[in-house]
Amino acid sequence: MASEKPFDAQVLIIGGGLGGLTLAAICKKTGISYKVLERSKQVSPAGAGISLAPNALRVLDQLGLYSDILEEGQPLRKIQVHRNTTKWSEIDFQWTEQVFGYPVISIERHHFHHLLYNAAGGSEAVLLGADVTDINETGDEKQQGVRVKLADGREFTGEVAVGADGIRSVTRRILARQAGLDSINSIRFTGRVHMSGYTAPIENLGPAELGVGNWLLYDNSILTTWPCKDNRQWFIGVKAAELKQADRSVWKGATRDTINDVYGDHFHPFAKSGHFRDIVNHSERVVASDVFEETDFPSMAYGRVALLGDAAHSMTSFFGQGACQAIEDATELGNVLHSYFINRQTAKDIGAQSPRLEDALGQYCTKREGRAKDLVAFSSNYAKVHMARLPYGLGPLVRKFVYAYMPIWGWRWALEWLYGYQPMVNAVSGLMAFTS
Repeated sequence: MASEKPFDAQVLIIGGGLGGLTLAAICKKTGISYKVLERSKQVSPAGAGISLAPNALRVLDQLGLYSDILEEGQPLRKIQVHRNTTKWSEIDFQWTEQVFGYPVISIERHHFHHLLYNAAGGSEAVLLGADVTDINETGDEKQQGVRVKLADGREFTGEVAVGADGIRSVTRRILARQAGLDSINSIRFTGRVHMSGYTAPIENLGPAELGVGNWLLYDNSILTTWPCKDNRQWFIGVKAAELKQADRSVWKGATRDTINDVYGDHFHPFAKSGHFRDIVNHSERVVASDVFEETDFPSMAYGRVALLGDAAHSMTSFFGQGACQAIEDATELGNVLHSYFINRQTAKDIGAQSPRLEDALGQYCTKREGRAKDLVAFSSNYAKVHMARLPYGLGPLVRKFVYAYMPIWGWRWALEWLYGYQPMVNAVSGLMAFTS
């Protein structure tokens, strides 16, 4: 399906994160030419762990990655909920595979990133050190495209550009400038910081602890640990904080001591001494970052430029849907682009009027914008329940009901809309779409 026009690629993907690489892998699978432009100069470890839910796993299975994810990840069996040192409940999560076809899996973020990097074509398709400074539409009515300029003077041309460059998206800032807007990066600080890490295997844990997550609800903070391969632990601590630095999210120089100063003396059922520092001190990597979320939702496409993932709809990490939503975006955008290129070729073959790319991207907006808004709202509202910060002082009561008393059928009902939506690549056969 190579383009007859003198473009470097049909699709220029700005950003080599999880969403951008998923779209690249889809383009590769469906025969669309593409190039990924990634600002970082090397593929290095970032973040700690990641949660992959059924709504993202089906397309990853379709792309041939599921067996590797299962080998290196850990399906979630249950979650233990503690209020300080008191155990409230155990929430069964093994039903997700039976009901939705796939479990919830925790995996080291860096390993998953490498799986996508390889699926996207690796160094042959991903250009590192590509710092994008401008995007312009080019050509006339017969030959339209986009030109992407880099800080080092290089330029790349394509038929469409996709901004997958994260919460502080350069693509969105460029589009805002071209539209004469003051800002289109409409994110706000939530007043919270996430402190996370990924550990080596915890030696005092055994088969009984495999697949067991923990939600710890303390008086002044909360802590979640997700089970990973070989009883490794991926942890996320959340507490109120002042904004660290206005122009960035990740704290510089975060160490184990940064985590232990806040959570080290807190209880954890998997810690040998009962204190969470035992787990923190097994960390292979830690990171602290201010938490932002979307406040406005501009269109996910402008002219011949589309946005996906955090570049379009940043959200808090509560319930772990940020990466899953970027994967959903990439899947639906990949379907729209494949249909557009196929229909354009068909129109050319029969001498009919060619479809408009802008109309195709409009279909992508229709498919994704409503769900993206719903997920951002869900993440924000779930954070309020999890932290017991609801209006009229109802937070503690609602939280205890949800975590201590809500039956499994309640969880299944509440998550149907989230996990039951499982987009797939229409042009790739091999799996049937899920129907609950």
